[in-house]
Amino acid sequence: MSDMTPRIHDVRYNAVEQCFEALVTLHTPAGRVNVASEFAAPMTADFEAASRGLLNNALISLSDASALKSRLMRRPALPPRSTGAAMSHAA
Repeated sequence: MSDMTPRIHDVRYNAVEQCFEALVTLHTPAGRVNVASEFAAPMTADFEAASRGLLNNALISLSDASALKSRLMRRPALPPRSTGAAMSHAA
């Protein structure tokens, strides 16, 4: 079974905007979704609080059509490929 835990990748602090930024991977019924997330807080904020803020903002952004995100669709199950007899080759 695959791990369905949300992932927060490469947390960075943007000093100009005074916020934490990260790419958050969420698991949905349609597949994985990567969401760009930011959380406004001072650089001295507790990492756990910043992580929770990034995750919560990513979850909110999931339903926002204007949010920056990418979806990795699940691959449909494909039937096995037949070999030999069913395939014709031009000479």
